[in-house]
Amino acid sequence: MVQEILTDYELIVDSAEQPRERPGEYKEQKKYYSGKKKSHTFKNQITVLPDGQDIVDVIAGKPGPKSDITLFREGKKGFDANQKF
Repeated sequence: MVQEILTDYELIVDSAEQPRERPGEYKEQKKYYSGKKKSHTFKNQITVLPDGQDIVDVIAGKPGPKSDITLFREGKKGFDANQKF
């Protein structure tokens, strides 16, 4: 029901990186190191309605080096196939 209502809107999606404490283990350091920010980060994505007042979806805590488009593609699987972004 909600997915059908959302298809009436073109949703807005944005991603951001959030600093995190440097992990102790090398494998974890490599996983969370963002070359863009030159630090260890989490990647977060938020999806909102066009007016920006209602949050539709949040993805938080993904590894920082993950690209915005990859995160978007993973997140849009939960929406109707006809949804516009």
